[in-house]
Amino acid sequence: MDTKKLQLYFFMALLIAVFLITLALFKPFIAPVALAFMTAIVVRPIDRWILAKTKGRRTLTATLTVLFVLIVILVPLSILIEQIAVESFNFYTAVRDRGLGDANLLVAYVIKPIQSIYPTWNPDIGGYVKSAADSLVNNFGRIFSSTASIALGLFIVLITLFYILRDGKRMKKTIMDISPLADTYDQQIIDKIERAVNSVVRGSLLTSLIKGILATLGFYVFGVEHALLWGMLTSVVSLLPGIGAGLTIIPAVLYLFLIDKLGAAIGLGIWGIIVVGLVDNILMPIVVGRGFTVHPLFVMLSVIGGIIFFGPIGLFLGPLVIALFSALIEIYKLIILDDQNKEVTSL
Repeated sequence: MDTKKLQLYFFMALLIAVFLITLALFKPFIAPVALAFMTAIVVRPIDRWILAKTKGRRTLTATLTVLFVLIVILVPLSILIEQIAVESFNFYTAVRDRGLGDANLLVAYVIKPIQSIYPTWNPDIGGYVKSAADSLVNNFGRIFSSTASIALGLFIVLITLFYILRDGKRMKKTIMDISPLADTYDQQIIDKIERAVNSVVRGSLLTSLIKGILATLGFYVFGVEHALLWGMLTSVVSLLPGIGAGLTIIPAVLYLFLIDKLGAAIGLGIWGIIVVGLVDNILMPIVVGRGFTVHPLFVMLSVIGGIIFFGPIGLFLGPLVIALFSALIEIYKLIILDDQNKEVTSL
């Protein structure tokens, strides 16, 4: 056998073996590293603004940007998660002690008319609610029981984010040098991935979070119990195209109406239509702008699937995966179909 071929085969086998070992070593940190890359893309405008203020001092800029992420994003998010956990436990306790309470009126007025048409339809609403409450409490219990693991993951995210922000240009150049594609294609791939991540995180997830906050405020002002918990649920269902937030606000309006709080029901309905309902039209163009977008249905499915597959961190990793997939589809159209068109033209 040719010596050069033997050397090549040996090198490729060694490379694959070392790659698999490296992958096994880094497997526990894939989620924090991916989250750091996603965060770096989202906070890039802040990073560039700080870089201009620090007159190009890259290390100082990266440090200040990481502090911004820690103080402005992670600390409030941690407090919010803790409060949702407390609210979930209170909801669980209330359902366990007194059942559905006033919500039984909603069940009676909605289920009974349907049963008059379909007598065999008899959903166990109380059982579903209790099961959901049990699931919420158990999931939050698992999250807070692994404090050391969360702290390590957070540390890795922040450290990785720092080096991405500081050395991002060198990392990008290295990737483009290794890639067998032309540099123009590499740059287009990177640009499309950035736009996809921005579309998902700064677009769909951010607007859904704002909808949830506004809905929580409406629930609290107009007297809906466990406002924070229903606001969180509103954030999730807001990812669903079309009705979205209406899946929680409409039942809340009906609930207020059935317990003789007509003014509060009307007020919450107006709040939901005017304030919560217009977030997409006003905020989405501002935070995303024009260009590449990911359909909200895929974002919602990626959030649910991400949580099932990755656990709580899947709330962010699921949309990241769908963003990368969407970007690669665009690249496929750009490279493969473009080459096919060139072949047809040459014939």
